[in-house]
Amino acid sequence: MKETRSDAKSRAAELLGAPELRGAPELLSAPELLGEVERAFAAHRSAEARLVQLAGEVTRRSAGTDGLADRLGCTSPAALLAQIGGVSPATAARWVRLAAQVRPRIMISGDIVPPLFPLVGDALGDLTISAEAATAIVTALAAASPRADVDDLTAAETALVAFAREHPTDTVRRLAAQWRDALDPDGLQPAELVERRSLRRTLMTSGLKRFVLDLDPEGAAYLDAAIDSAVGAGLRVPRFEDAHDAADPAALPAPAVSVARLGADAVVDLARHGIACDNTIVPIPAATVVVRMSIESLLEGTGLAEIDGSLSTIPADVARRMAADAHIIPAVLGGSSEVLDWGHRRRLFTRAQRLALAERDGGCAWSDCNRPPSYTQAHHIRWWEAQAGPTDLANGVLLCSKHHHAIHDHGWEVEVRDNVPWFIPPSSVDATRRPRRGGRLRVPQLA
Repeated sequence: MKETRSDAKSRAAELLGAPELRGAPELLSAPELLGEVERAFAAHRSAEARLVQLAGEVTRRSAGTDGLADRLGCTSPAALLAQIGGVSPATAARWVRLAAQVRPRIMISGDIVPPLFPLVGDALGDLTISAEAATAIVTALAAASPRADVDDLTAAETALVAFAREHPTDTVRRLAAQWRDALDPDGLQPAELVERRSLRRTLMTSGLKRFVLDLDPEGAAYLDAAIDSAVGAGLRVPRFEDAHDAADPAALPAPAVSVARLGADAVVDLARHGIACDNTIVPIPAATVVVRMSIESLLEGTGLAEIDGSLSTIPADVARRMAADAHIIPAVLGGSSEVLDWGHRRRLFTRAQRLALAERDGGCAWSDCNRPPSYTQAHHIRWWEAQAGPTDLANGVLLCSKHHHAIHDHGWEVEVRDNVPWFIPPSSVDATRRPRRGGRLRVPQLA
């Protein structure tokens, strides 16, 4: 008997764990739509966790010259999975690599060896983290594991799995990179990273030219600072929604452009300035690079330091050398040399206060927003005029334009607890109003 459309819909709903798909998505109410999205992602997470298990078994049975993949004419287990599933070889290879890290291994002798990262495997199996997040964790920890203390490695795995249950993969990847560097401070050295720098150029059929640039953390810090400064200035240019309302439409700034376009324009401006060497005006606003280190690292030249916008840490001696540059701001943790709280005597946050907020928030403080400090505005948590909010660090938070509007227009609240900003949604977004942690990820501290 031929399956009807209704039968197919009910069967799909059963696979998704929903009692029934209630019509086309465009006919669902907002709560119904979000519920369907959550169920679909749960089904996707379950399916991908199962595929990781199966990938591990396919790999085990493909060992040897007469293994499963070889008998079916495939060059590898990943190639076999890609052929069956119609997915890319890269996706299939990611499942194979993940399975090798989180599943028990059966040796040639027949002995079963525990998985390298059992906590990640358990979380993947009980569907509390995604396969993407699991891959981010094991990739970082596997890189550090040859030289890391076993107890520290377990502590890192525990912390990252707990974090991955509450945050998206990109944020998990950033924290995992910090744990990797904390576990293995002697990982890739600056000289090795410099050797890996490269620039590839491809002329595309559209007439555009694509530039792919790989830089070490120090080199990237200078370029990031220049681009972010120019893009931030572009984002702050006043714009009018309706040109006909302006007194002089001809004097209006150009229409708003994307962040990606502003970034590309900044690179072109830098090149144009470099060529026109007699031009004494640098084509970007004052740019700063923030290098963050402890007071001990500054004085002794030991340990690690961070550069804003980089996933990798750098040795303290490199940070000390960078800090000697007039365009570098060394943020020494535990020290302060300037009055940063101005009370209610002034409305606008000072440059020093913005630097302190950038140190605390890392850019836009909104949970999982990656906008750098130059794209943000300093927002009064208690409004300066309506609520007599002081222009103090405890009453300030950095927000990009989008999330600044979310605070003002949609009823979100902000609290700073122990120097960490927390965002409390309105009941229309979350009936429980569960606070969401924002701000900079804290550098892992090993015992």
